[in-house]
Amino acid sequence: MQREKLHQLLEKFHAGQCTNAELEALQQWYDGLGETPQTPHWDVMDEVYLRDKYADFQQRSSLRPVKSRYRIWKRVTAAAAILTGIILLSRYLHPLSVKEAPPAVTGIHSSAGKAPGPGEAVTYDRHLILPDSSVVLLRAGSTLQLAPSFNQTDRLLTLQGEAYFDVKHNARKPFMIRCANVCTYVLGTAFNIKADAASRRVVVTVASGKVRVEKENKTMAVLTQNQELVCGAQQPAAASNVNVAPTVEWMAKDLMFNETSLETICNRLSARYQMQFVFSRQINKEKRVTITDAFYGTESLNDILDIVCTTLGYAYSVTGNTVTITTL
Repeated sequence: MQREKLHQLLEKFHAGQCTNAELEALQQWYDGLGETPQTPHWDVMDEVYLRDKYADFQQRSSLRPVKSRYRIWKRVTAAAAILTGIILLSRYLHPLSVKEAPPAVTGIHSSAGKAPGPGEAVTYDRHLILPDSSVVLLRAGSTLQLAPSFNQTDRLLTLQGEAYFDVKHNARKPFMIRCANVCTYVLGTAFNIKADAASRRVVVTVASGKVRVEKENKTMAVLTQNQELVCGAQQPAAASNVNVAPTVEWMAKDLMFNETSLETICNRLSARYQMQFVFSRQINKEKRVTITDAFYGTESLNDILDIVCTTLGYAYSVTGNTVTITTL
């Protein structure tokens, strides 16, 4: 594609004025870069032009739905590294005479409220990091209580409802989860537990590792990867081999973004991770993105923001419990 034509298309894309045919032409040009990052012949001495086109280049992944985080990083991150080097070189050769002011903040978005107390059910799927660094995803409507002595000689907690656990290994401090009269003992593993108080039915599903399930001090089963045990009030406990995926698909439910606005995404992340979000003046909170099949549900907040902000062509920083979204 000729440089002049490319310049025009990038300017129209930046202004949101591209037709479908022009978007397709621009997409074909981006695809033509191949797996080896290349840099178009932009004017490396024009600071403003470089900054704008760098943002445009970062936005190329948002022209089509994102199916894999690894494909995004393989191409976008490599291109970002090359263009960042060019920007630094141009600043060295032609330093700016006026220092740029930081972007103004126009508003704060936050759904982060007070963390639920003992016995208080969450109203959303909540990502928790326990004092021993184990990760729990607590399903909406569920409660989780830690024993006062948690992480001292042992790690005992009580669950009502459903949760997914990714337990930090510590052979000297057994990890124990009590659901009614069923107790699950863990050393280091990932598994899902669903406890129905009404029917007194507990289902333990193991994604990896090994757990021992006891009922009234009697061992019911030792479960390994892709095994499940159903403990009912009347029926005998029965262990079986299962496909874990349908059991844990609830974890990624709120992380499937289909033409979802940035503001909606931040609402979900704010509740899930108990963080507040601040947007600079230039950020378009209504900008939409499609990212599907990229998240499992146990990712850290940084893992998710890396993908979302790269896809949208934005940047972010985290200070305490505040995330600031800015332009590149």
